[in-house]
Amino acid sequence: MFDSAIKGALLGAVSLLAIVGAADAQKSKDTGRIALNQPIRLIDSLHNPNPESNLLDRVVMDALLSYDTVNRKVAGQLADSWKQVDDKTIELTLRQGVKWHDGQPVTMDDVMYTFDYVMDPKVTFLFKDSRFGWLDKVEKVNDRTLRVISKDVIATGMARLTATPPVLPAHVHGKLENKGEFGRKPIGTGSYKVASLDNNMVVLQKNPDYNWGGNEPVGKIGRFEVTSIPDAQTQIAKIMVGELDLVFHLDFEQAKSLQANPNVILTSAPSISFSYIYFDVADRSGIKVFKDKRVREALLMAIDRDGMRKAFLPKEFSDKPPQEAMCHSWHIGCVSTLKALPYDPARAKALLAEAGLANGFDLELLTWGQSKPVAEAVAGDLRKIGVRATVDAGTVNIFQKKRGDGKSQTMVTLWDNGGGQPDVDNTTQFLFSDSSRNYSGDPELIKWTDEGQRTIDLKKREDIYRQLFDKVIRERYGMPLVELPAINVQNKDLVIDYNHTKPEGFMFNRLSWTK
Repeated sequence: MFDSAIKGALLGAVSLLAIVGAADAQKSKDTGRIALNQPIRLIDSLHNPNPESNLLDRVVMDALLSYDTVNRKVAGQLADSWKQVDDKTIELTLRQGVKWHDGQPVTMDDVMYTFDYVMDPKVTFLFKDSRFGWLDKVEKVNDRTLRVISKDVIATGMARLTATPPVLPAHVHGKLENKGEFGRKPIGTGSYKVASLDNNMVVLQKNPDYNWGGNEPVGKIGRFEVTSIPDAQTQIAKIMVGELDLVFHLDFEQAKSLQANPNVILTSAPSISFSYIYFDVADRSGIKVFKDKRVREALLMAIDRDGMRKAFLPKEFSDKPPQEAMCHSWHIGCVSTLKALPYDPARAKALLAEAGLANGFDLELLTWGQSKPVAEAVAGDLRKIGVRATVDAGTVNIFQKKRGDGKSQTMVTLWDNGGGQPDVDNTTQFLFSDSSRNYSGDPELIKWTDEGQRTIDLKKREDIYRQLFDKVIRERYGMPLVELPAINVQNKDLVIDYNHTKPEGFMFNRLSWTK
């Protein structure tokens, strides 16, 4: 995972650091420098819904509501009051005195424009139905009050409004012929403004007008330079010589090797993200073999989860019991009673032989980003039982396209519950609703997903989700693999506030300098 040549290069970087006198964190210039491993085409969670774009979007744009992760409750953002009027209706009051980044006031016209846009049948973007398909209509009551009305009873409407939609400036977005261009020069209300965006760097500037009392804190650092650097070794070299102040999503072994540098520190924190394997049981790719439950069971028993968790996780995380269900226990409604399959490669080989596949078969594992090392480890375990597994890794956008087109024989990827949203409905809708992401093809899972969303009583919802997640385990449709805690390497002058659920482990408005 981390060979001697790389370690040697890193030791060289340490020596170089001593020579150049540590081009220290730009604390004196109040500029934080951060590397992302995926390119940023747009800062737009509607038209570019990938994790790192969302990370930027949430400090530039605001939703009506937010979620207080410490007290586990809905909180205000662009709305300053809200209530559930009935099982289908949520009423919200717009906060006064909020300005767009260009100085224009935020009005109810902006909010109504936003809902009209995301609900317009002529407008298409990824995840549109799963995010907004529940909406029936949105009514303006007066200049400060609106009502969001669902098509059916929905238990998670309030939770959904804590993340989506980002409220759009009607006076800017509405004039664009190509709405996809908005994400290149976004105008929001958040704690940071976008000063510039090109193919390799985003520059954020602190918003001096962000002082109106939303749940998200005011930014503490004046400026950020956010660079796209896909190669982890380049990120490592740059932070070791003081050209970056924060890198994240590193392999734990890589991160540990940096501890010899006195100018950086390694931090880790729990996250609700996890990696998982998910088979093409619906046979959308035409691989056929996964119609046989014995094959699915064989592959799951061939995976050494315990070994992977020890290799990829800090000891304080790997010592804890593994995740069993395809949902994180922090999620509201994540309930199951069954355990994932144990590691047993001998039994795995026997099952393949019983299924008529004693000589194995060719298999492609679709993956991206942070899940690539996990996919490579899975491929190695599968090859030990005769399955000729290869890894197909690309950017998140390529991954999403292939998954949506039904070209995933098996995916080894990650899930963050929609960027840290609190309810398990995000997980069930994402994986098991009748959508292009569904590879199980199981009508019961579709039915339970729908029932869970429409059941207000939490105990009854948990009973539904217990059936759903237990069936996923029992039928061997997939399995969680390795939890993904936030592992960050930061300059010693940088402080991270971990009071949030972002899987990256940080938010720009929750970073500060040491005093």
